[in-house]
Amino acid sequence: MKSNWVLMVVLLLISGIASAQSTPTNPGGFLNTDPRSPYYNSGNNLPPAPPQERWADRWGAFASASSGVFGGAQDKQSKRQAEKSALAECKEKGGDDCRVDLSYYNQCGAVASGGGHMGSSRAPTEREAVEHAIKTCEKAGGSNCQLYFMGCSLPVRVN
Repeated sequence: MKSNWVLMVVLLLISGIASAQSTPTNPGGFLNTDPRSPYYNSGNNLPPAPPQERWADRWGAFASASSGVFGGAQDKQSKRQAEKSALAECKEKGGDDCRVDLSYYNQCGAVASGGGHMGSSRAPTEREAVEHAIKTCEKAGGSNCQLYFMGCSLPVRVN
């Protein structure tokens, strides 16, 4: 009788272990705290956040000399690079007293001249920059102000 009792206890234990290991709701018998379980919950039910977009600024600049010579630079990585490049171009074209008239980043810049006067502007779009540069030239006393130079230096996505 004692052996039947022991046998029954052993069979109950084995059947309990077997049912805990593999059930229709728990394939593989893993607990939901086990990373191997298809029902594993680490406590974070949200999907991972997508990587943040990163953008790099781009700079542009215009330089001019009293002789009417201009120099321009676009898509430079820093203000200093843009201004240095614009000054160098102005000097290469024969400007003796070149100076930076306009620096801008992540937008457009324009220079208009006429009647011995000039106007410069920066704006989010080409059209706005050009219109404002011509108006600035006219307000400075320029006649028949025309677009001389226009460029955009827009941010660049780096990831």
